[in-house]
Amino acid sequence: MKLDQHFMIDENLCKRIVSYANIKPNEAVLEIGPGKGALTKYLTKRTKKLVLVEVSFELTSELINKFREAKIINESITSFKELNFDKIIGNLPYSVSESIMNTLLVSKFELAVFTVPTNFMKSGLLNLIMPKFLEIETLEEINKGAFDPKPKIKSRVIKIKHKEMNEKERIIKEIYLQSDKKLGNAFREACCKVLKLTKKEAKPRIPKLNFLDKKIYTLNLEEWKEMIKEIEQI
Repeated sequence: MKLDQHFMIDENLCKRIVSYANIKPNEAVLEIGPGKGALTKYLTKRTKKLVLVEVSFELTSELINKFREAKIINESITSFKELNFDKIIGNLPYSVSESIMNTLLVSKFELAVFTVPTNFMKSGLLNLIMPKFLEIETLEEINKGAFDPKPKIKSRVIKIKHKEMNEKERIIKEIYLQSDKKLGNAFREACCKVLKLTKKEAKPRIPKLNFLDKKIYTLNLEEWKEMIKEIEQI
């Protein structure tokens, strides 16, 4: 499917998804990948502060004609470093879902409601670490027939909020966000920031792992599990 897009056609589903966001009239709302505007037409009734980000030029042109009251940006959501809105909503293709989750970690938002493939974050690294940083709840499962064309797998609606992290979770998050640094250095910097230590004081906190020289983005799942186990024993 071009641009990995499956358009939502179930009107009742669209209404439910928008209602989950509990949007207030004065709230700034971002819709990611509005497509043909299935959700947008209900969002415009909830707020006047609506921003749409659509990667397709053709669909952006259609949206501009349909929703003149919204701010519409023809760009990939993956180019945004932060998503600072009260509410964020969207039907996310699998290809950008991981990138958006990472962006949420550094964004100021109250609530996000996304439609994602049913197997998204059911295993792997995101399944391991994202629940340490964010509150993630599945609201409902969606059948393939709610979209045109039908996707290969079912989808689900999820709700995401920031969570109150404990000290150890904050250390894990700081390490994760330093993806281009070596683990040893990232570990030290995280301890300095979270525990308010000097570099000299933080050095003894670094666990004796045999992959401290690997960059964060190269760590495999088992290495992450081993590192998290060490952090939980600090």
